[in-house]
Amino acid sequence: MRKRFILPLCILLVFYTFNIRAQWSNFTTVNTPVSVPPKSQQNAHGVTDKKGGIIAAWDDNRNSTGNSTDIYAQRLNSAGQAKWPANGVAVCTNTLMQRSVNVAEDGVGGAIFVWEDNRNGNYDIYAQHIDSSGNALWTADGVAVCSKTTNQKNPKIITDQAGGAIIVWEDSVNIYWDIYAQRISSTGNLLWTSGGVGICTAPNMQNNPRLDIDGAGGAIITWQDKRGNVDYDIYAQRVNATGATQWNSNGVVVCNATNTQNNPRVEPDGASGAYIAWVDKRTGFDYDIYAQRLDASGAAQWTGNGVVVCNASTNQSAVDMKYFGSGLILSWKDERNGSYDIYMQVLNSSGVASGTANGVKLSSALKSINPNSISDGTGNAIVVWQDSTVAGWDVTSQKVNASAVIQWTAGGVTVSNASDDQVNPSQVSDGHGGAIYIWEDHRNTADYDVYAQHLYTNGAVSVGIEEYTQAHANNSLCYPNPVSDVASIRLKNPEPDQEYTLNIYDIYGNIVGGDNMNQEGVFRLMTSAFSAGIYYYTISTKYTTLVSKGHFSIIR
Repeated sequence: MRKRFILPLCILLVFYTFNIRAQWSNFTTVNTPVSVPPKSQQNAHGVTDKKGGIIAAWDDNRNSTGNSTDIYAQRLNSAGQAKWPANGVAVCTNTLMQRSVNVAEDGVGGAIFVWEDNRNGNYDIYAQHIDSSGNALWTADGVAVCSKTTNQKNPKIITDQAGGAIIVWEDSVNIYWDIYAQRISSTGNLLWTSGGVGICTAPNMQNNPRLDIDGAGGAIITWQDKRGNVDYDIYAQRVNATGATQWNSNGVVVCNATNTQNNPRVEPDGASGAYIAWVDKRTGFDYDIYAQRLDASGAAQWTGNGVVVCNASTNQSAVDMKYFGSGLILSWKDERNGSYDIYMQVLNSSGVASGTANGVKLSSALKSINPNSISDGTGNAIVVWQDSTVAGWDVTSQKVNASAVIQWTAGGVTVSNASDDQVNPSQVSDGHGGAIYIWEDHRNTADYDVYAQHLYTNGAVSVGIEEYTQAHANNSLCYPNPVSDVASIRLKNPEPDQEYTLNIYDIYGNIVGGDNMNQEGVFRLMTSAFSAGIYYYTISTKYTTLVSKGHFSIIR
C-alpha cells in the first residue's frame, strides 16, 4: 500500500510583486526538493559546505535512454536555498556509465567528487572539484584518479585537510580485488604513485574499504579481508601524507575471530589512531556488533578481536559509527524483536558502554533500517533511519547524548512522511546542534528524486510553523479571515522602533509573499495575485527571531 495525502487545494501560484525563493519547508509532508528532473536520481550522499549548508551528490539518469547514469550535485545554503543551477550542476555527463558517486568537502564551500566511470571500456576512478559557486575547477567531466585496463570500483573519499582529498577503492589489477589509494590536490594533480598506492595486495579478496583522516595529513583505511581463503576478517592500514604506509605490510589485524567479520566502519580517535566497528559472526549462529581501537602505531587498545557492542539474539547488522567528541556512537539494524529495529550504543575511549547492555532502542515503527549517525557539534549525536509504516517508508531521526539518553521524542521525530517512499537517508550537521537530511524520494510514483529537510537542535522543523510554542499563534491576527480581497495582518503589542518582517508560505512550505510591516506592526494583504487556498505566515524581527505565526484562507 502506498501513502496518499489529500491536500486542501492544488495551488498554481503566479506572482508579480513578491519575491519567490525556495527554502526549508515547514512541513514534513512537503520538504525541500534538491533535484526533481524526469527519471531517477539515486545513491545520494551529502557533506557539509562548512557554512551551515549541505552539498549533495547523486547518480542521475536524466540524460539516458537506458540505465546509464551521470553525476550531478547541488548546494543548499543554511536557509535551504539552492546555490547552484536548478536540479543540480552536472559534475560528469560523459558517455556511457558514471556511478557510485562519493563526495568530500574542500573546506571553503565546495567539494571534491569521485565515482566509477566506464568511458574507456572498463571501470576506472574519476574525480572533479566544484567550487562554492558551482563551477568545475578541473578538466571537463573529471580527471582520472586511476585508469587501468582492469576494473576499479567502490571509491570512497575524505578531505586531506589541505584543500584536496584522499581516495580509496577496490582494484582488480591483480585479478582478485585489492585495496588501493591515491591523494589528489585541490588543483587536480595526483600526489602519490601513478595507479595508486597498494594499501593491501594480499592473496584472495579484499573489499569494502572505508577511510578517515589520521589527523596528520594522511588516512586510516579499513576493509574486510579474505586472504586466508576461508572467511572474511577485518584489517587496517595507515598511510601518511606522502603515500607511505605506516603499519605492517598489507595491514594489521583488527579482528580475525572465527567465521565472518564484515562491513567495517572507521572513525579517527583524535590521537592519530582510529576506532573501527564491524558486523561479526564469530558465534556461528548470527551476526553481532564489535568494535576496536587502534593507536597511532596500529596496536589494539581494547580486548583482542574487539569489545562486544551488541550480542543480543538473532542478527545485528548495517552498523554505522561516529565519534562525537564525548563518545563514540554506534547504531545498527537489529532483529531481536522479530522485525528490524534501530538500536544504538555509546562507548567511551576505553571501550566501555554508557547505555543499557546490548544497546538502546531508538525506533518504534513496524520495521526500521538504514541507520546513519553524525555529531551535532555540541557534544551529542544524531541518528537518522528509514521507517516502514503500513503505507510506505518514511525518514525518522533521534538525538542522543553522551550517556546514551535520547533527547527528542521517544521513537524519533519525523523528517519526512511525504506520500509513497522516502529511502536511504543521510545527514550532515548544520553547525548549530541540528541536522540537514537528504534522501531518495518516490513521492511522484514514477521515479526517484532527491529531497532535503532541516531540523533544529530541538528536533523541530526549521521555519517555524511547527517548531515554536502555541503562544506565538496568539500574538497576531489576520482580519478578515477567510479573505476574499484585502485583509490586514496585525502584530499585537509591537515593540517601538522594532523592525518586523512577514513571510507568507503556501501549503508546500515555499515562501510566496511578504514584506516588512509598517511601524504599527501591520501588513496590508492584497490577495489578487493569489489563488484560493490555505496559506501560513510568520512574523520575525530584523534578527530573524520569530514572534508570531498564523494562517489564513483565501476564498473566491
